[in-house]
Amino acid sequence: MDQTTQPQDQPDPQDQTTPLRALQHQLQVDILDVEEHEHGAVLRLSGEVDIATVQRLVSAFVELADRRLTNLIIDASLVTFMDSTGLHALTDGKKRIHEVGSQIALIVSPQVRRILELVFPEHLFATRVDTMEQAREALGWD
Repeated sequence: MDQTTQPQDQPDPQDQTTPLRALQHQLQVDILDVEEHEHGAVLRLSGEVDIATVQRLVSAFVELADRRLTNLIIDASLVTFMDSTGLHALTDGKKRIHEVGSQIALIVSPQVRRILELVFPEHLFATRVDTMEQAREALGWD
């Protein structure tokens, strides 16, 4: 067998059509879920928030602002990576949500906390907490 040819029973790791590659790709871009509650909504982010996934986050902020929710909890506790496009979307989303009069609480992962502390030494999000319970309490959901 030629050394440049892979055996037919082993998928090419660069091939996006293999089930493993498709699953990995889905996990990277499946970054958000929105749950509406009586008091507002929870926007859950997970995985990588970067140039490949950020448009979904931007769209979610636009939709949530259009709904004029009273409160929004952004749960970024499962975010493993955020690049500058993700940070930009987060700050623009915050501005958009505040412009319609909504309050925001941000739950951060260690990775998101680190980037926020490096880029914005002052608290960009007035309510930045570590747990869902703290976020709910801060926004008066209890």
